[in-house]
Amino acid sequence: MPRLREWKPFLIGFIGVVVGALLVFMTVARAPQTLNWPVTQIVKKVDPSVVIVLNSQQQGQQLKVRGIGSGVVLNRAGDIVTNDHVVAGATRLVVVLSNGHRYRATLVGTDALTDLAVIHIHAKHLQPIAFASSKTIEPGELVVAIGNALGLSHTVTTGIISAKDRVMFHDGWEYHLIQTDAAINPGNSGGALVNARGELIGLNSSKIAQAGVEGIGLAIPYLVIIAA
Repeated sequence: MPRLREWKPFLIGFIGVVVGALLVFMTVARAPQTLNWPVTQIVKKVDPSVVIVLNSQQQGQQLKVRGIGSGVVLNRAGDIVTNDHVVAGATRLVVVLSNGHRYRATLVGTDALTDLAVIHIHAKHLQPIAFASSKTIEPGELVVAIGNALGLSHTVTTGIISAKDRVMFHDGWEYHLIQTDAAINPGNSGGALVNARGELIGLNSSKIAQAGVEGIGLAIPYLVIIAA
């Protein structure tokens, strides 16, 4: 009996330690874990390369923002690609980076037929987007669209490639575009459409908006961007 009395506090303490360890393990096991979904990493990689483009126009004695679109950083020198209709008619262009810094932009060139434009800013530490060839994409592949939908900065939507060479006709011209079901809204224009590796495959341009139609967004292929 004396020995049992001596061991009793030790046994009670040991059991308490075991029970406590089990409770800690169960709590950690049930705690929310970070989902290893590829889109999270894609956004972290691409987001710094996507900018807001503000189109201000003269109205009487005042300069007012008349349009908000998106753009993609092409290189560290400060060249940014966007849509022609994003910069059309601008008296002043301002680019807002993902860190909130603003820069006056100059118009380098535009091409209304391909709906492409290049603008330039003087800024340091720019992060150019990575590129992928539009020839390598296939219908069904995951894509992520990043832009400033309705002025809501850096909105992320996901979808798939619905068609990699959708032929569309407008004003007598034939266009070869990427079709996606990722949500594309006003303000997304000029934003990035990237693949699962975070590489640019197209520039979001427009969507078919009419009653009864959903999930038909269109992007200008990367190969057209380079050719222009």
